[in-house]
Amino acid sequence: MTELNSIVGNSVEKYQFLINNIVDVIAEIDLNGIFTYISPQVRMIFGYKPEEIIGSKFFSYIHPDDMPSIMDSFEKAIKSEESVSIEYRVRHKDGYYINVLANGSLVKVENNLKIIGVLRDITEKKLAEQKLKESEKKFKLLYENAPLPYQSLDAEGNILDVNNAWIKFFGYDKEEVIGRWLGDFMDPSCREFLKEWFPQFKEEGEVQEAQYEVITKEGSHKIISFNGKVGYNESGDFERTQCIFKDITERITFEKEIEEINQLKSELLERTSHELKTPLISIKGFTDLLLDLHRDKFDAETVSILDEIKQGTEQIEVIINNLLDTSHLASGKLDFKPTQDDLSFLIKFCVKNLRGLAKTRKNFISLDIPEKLTVKFEKEKLHEVISHLIINAIKYTPPYGVIKIRSEVNKDFVIVSVEDNGIGLTNDEQKKIFKQFGKIERYGQGWDIGIEGIGMGLYTSKQIVELHGGKIWVESEGRNMGSKFCFSLPYNIE
Repeated sequence: MTELNSIVGNSVEKYQFLINNIVDVIAEIDLNGIFTYISPQVRMIFGYKPEEIIGSKFFSYIHPDDMPSIMDSFEKAIKSEESVSIEYRVRHKDGYYINVLANGSLVKVENNLKIIGVLRDITEKKLAEQKLKESEKKFKLLYENAPLPYQSLDAEGNILDVNNAWIKFFGYDKEEVIGRWLGDFMDPSCREFLKEWFPQFKEEGEVQEAQYEVITKEGSHKIISFNGKVGYNESGDFERTQCIFKDITERITFEKEIEEINQLKSELLERTSHELKTPLISIKGFTDLLLDLHRDKFDAETVSILDEIKQGTEQIEVIINNLLDTSHLASGKLDFKPTQDDLSFLIKFCVKNLRGLAKTRKNFISLDIPEKLTVKFEKEKLHEVISHLIINAIKYTPPYGVIKIRSEVNKDFVIVSVEDNGIGLTNDEQKKIFKQFGKIERYGQGWDIGIEGIGMGLYTSKQIVELHGGKIWVESEGRNMGSKFCFSLPYNIE
């Protein structure tokens, strides 16, 4: 008997220990709603001492608005003898209310029926839910009134939801849209694209930008550009795709018009250049003929005039060829066939041909390049680029200037630079020089410079370098600080 009492005593102590150390409040209420027991945690959560609660009425601590549901649950627990779970608000000793989750059931205690319940403080949870609801409300407000159309799609590409901007853009009521396949609103030519693209979109998770043609309710065809992202649920499974788009019809139309204008401009340049060449050939040819056959019959002044005519026609011929090259580059007609070749040899060849021009300007050219540098390039076109950069350096460097030409391999690119200590470039001039007809007027400003062109050389050079997959740029600290023109070419050793 002593051993049994010991076991019972130990069990009571264990249960008491558990009751005293759990976080939740345990309460015992008789069928009249009077507290007959409450655990010590009531003080920590509700501010009351247990003795202040025991003997008082359970309903006196309930928020008035929650009383109807509490009464229903209390009666249900008594009648059905089933466990009941309910959320309600309990008054703290200081007067404010705490949200609790209560689980209770009817239990027989010492031949008396009582309701034993466990009360858990869920205030933080309710606050989090409230904040979530407020965030969802704000998101819904932003979503519905966003300036750009928004749509969400299910796994098959059917529309789950759209915002007001979407409705306004397409002209449908929301009821006409929800549940329909997105392809129903696209131009028939784009529907196959959607079938092929949508599964890939779901797999990749997002798309940076895509374009397709849609048809509004009134029958207008428009081009849209959209970005999308796949939404996943908590388990990581596909839930929906979310897409936002903008109308780019005007932009596409404008780009097409610009393309047409550029095409017309290229055709005009080409036709004009060819038309100019015909009389120019005659002038040049007859001038050469006069000089070759009758030079000894003319006096010195006449010969000088004919030589000036010849030089002028040659200069015009260079300009016309530049215009033709520009036209061919713009129209994509340029014959471009790059091959593996020695870039160092080409640079040396260009320098050799231009040393005479440098000598007339009393300029010195130094070379810092490897003996051999094999790169893939189009020889004639790159010769044009290098020559133009060197000629510019000579023209815009006053007498007794120094021009440095060097090359280096930087990761996957070869960089060639032509540096001078000439008149330099301002920031505004650097922004202008690579544009078509980006000529900078320098005459009458006190610089000793050579003959200027029409502003096509650097533009053409830029097109040629970019055609090779490289870039061209200029570095200058400003006026009278010199200039450094650089271009890069892909360096792939085969």
